[in-house]
Amino acid sequence: MENLTGKQFGHYQIVAPLGEGGMAAVYKAYQPSMERYVAVKVLPRHMVTSEEFVLRFRREAKLLAQLQHPHILSVFDYGEADGYPYIVMPFVQGGTLSELIQKRSLSLADVRRIVTQLGSALSYAHARGMIHRDIKPSNVLIDESNNCLLTDFGLARMVEASIKITTSGTVMGTPAYMSPEQGAGSQIDQRSDIYSLGIILYEMVTGRVPYEAETPVAVVFKHIQDPLPSARKLNPNLPESLELILLKALAKNPDDRYQTAEDFVQAIQKALPESGPADNLTTQNSAPLASPTPASNFQSIQSASAATHLESKVVTSKNLRPNRFPIWILAGFGAIIFVAIVAVIATKMLNPQISPTPAVTNAVIETIPPTNSPIPLLTSTSVPTSIPPTEISSGTNFRDDFVDQLADGWTWIAEDPSKWSLSKVAGSLQIIASDASFDGPYLPLNILLRDAPIGDFEITTSLRFTPTSNFQFAGLVIFQDHGNVLQFGRAFCDVVNACVKDGVYFDDFQDGSVNGSNYATPFHGQVIYLRLRRIGNTYTGYYSEDGEKWVMTGEHARDLSQARVGLVAAQASTEIPAVFDYFTMTALQP
Repeated sequence: MENLTGKQFGHYQIVAPLGEGGMAAVYKAYQPSMERYVAVKVLPRHMVTSEEFVLRFRREAKLLAQLQHPHILSVFDYGEADGYPYIVMPFVQGGTLSELIQKRSLSLADVRRIVTQLGSALSYAHARGMIHRDIKPSNVLIDESNNCLLTDFGLARMVEASIKITTSGTVMGTPAYMSPEQGAGSQIDQRSDIYSLGIILYEMVTGRVPYEAETPVAVVFKHIQDPLPSARKLNPNLPESLELILLKALAKNPDDRYQTAEDFVQAIQKALPESGPADNLTTQNSAPLASPTPASNFQSIQSASAATHLESKVVTSKNLRPNRFPIWILAGFGAIIFVAIVAVIATKMLNPQISPTPAVTNAVIETIPPTNSPIPLLTSTSVPTSIPPTEISSGTNFRDDFVDQLADGWTWIAEDPSKWSLSKVAGSLQIIASDASFDGPYLPLNILLRDAPIGDFEITTSLRFTPTSNFQFAGLVIFQDHGNVLQFGRAFCDVVNACVKDGVYFDDFQDGSVNGSNYATPFHGQVIYLRLRRIGNTYTGYYSEDGEKWVMTGEHARDLSQARVGLVAAQASTEIPAVFDYFTMTALQP
């Protein structure tokens, strides 16, 4: 990337470079209106050539700006200048956790404090559907008051989305800190971040990461298949309780790890009581860090965050040398094939039962009760996850991007104009979920419908919705009448032995009652892509985290030939917004 010193990016005058890595370059800049220095993170110019990336970048930046936590580096602003997308953050002076680990050994008190602060930041973000994807010491700033600030939320996701060969096996992340499932190219959730935090803990107490190799790909394979090297062999002073925590946090199977960051933090705090001795973990002489001042004041601290040290890598054959390469230096066709093979082999190592076909990994889908009338779970069933090939008749496509006004052909059912908007979130439709349900006496408010094509079709949408309590739902709807409906989307249900909490739900309402053969699977991402396909009288639901890799949730057989299709947000006892970024409808030909 060219040196941007002296250029004007919106309200910000670029003053000096702070650092550059594989994903972005960071500059010190001056904001005259606030009379302060800021840090401007600039992404590669080539990314804005994709309209899809630009839309995702804006959406992700807005989501990042909503993260307000004392241990997450906040986002002040974002924009595009001279063809470069950029994000503006506080200018923080101090250093990084990576530099601290390299410089000196840490005390037990240091370790407790750092894991507690980072775990608190992750717990806050995960509760809002945000997964970091690139947790590592160089993404942790330490300010002048010794508070940890986690940076780069969402950046790995933005960059990964811009790489068109992702579905061929390219993996975004930093191999030394990458979870086995992330390295295998599988879908990840918050437990991948917990694994990465476990690697940081391992490095803090031993002075090194657990897996090292000649190439990034070899490191990924070690995460997937090699047993964890004993931390106590590397550091005999390490308490046994900490090694037990490491073994659980770094389990190969996500189900065997701590399931939440809060659980991880509680384990650390129990193993290392705050009143305990601040013993050094190595024989090196070092004093513990000074006690931090309240982190709530961190935004007022002006400092240098050369700090980014962005060594994230796209694991392709270009990375077979241990040097750093920018992500936009992609391998040729032969390298793409190589990476695809690597991802398939890695996935098979994670789960030997998986078929060797390079399609999306098969998932186990649990049949569950409807979101508001739970019944015991039925037997889990393995279903294929790839979407069968279908020829699309381009002459009957419909798309609404919800810009300024709704497209022609839409009809509101039970409309409350005060509960929907096209201006609250620019370029998106926001519907405030009502408290009614299709199996209740009243229809949900603001059901947006349009006529469906005759014959086979599919509908899709992109949804931003983070349900947190029973039985909030938003998503796609097939609506024939009040009592005969299919709804497919994201919802929350925490009924014991009946639901999966936050997840993707596919519910069937027949004659005003709930069909007991409904489906769900856990989901924790910030954005979900939904696809509902009709072939004959069979309706099949698919979801995706990135709009590219689709997972089948389940299917219902219904004769709903007179139904209309659209969007709904419902079953919420308290007001919660559902944001739809687009809606498409396509007639299909077998």
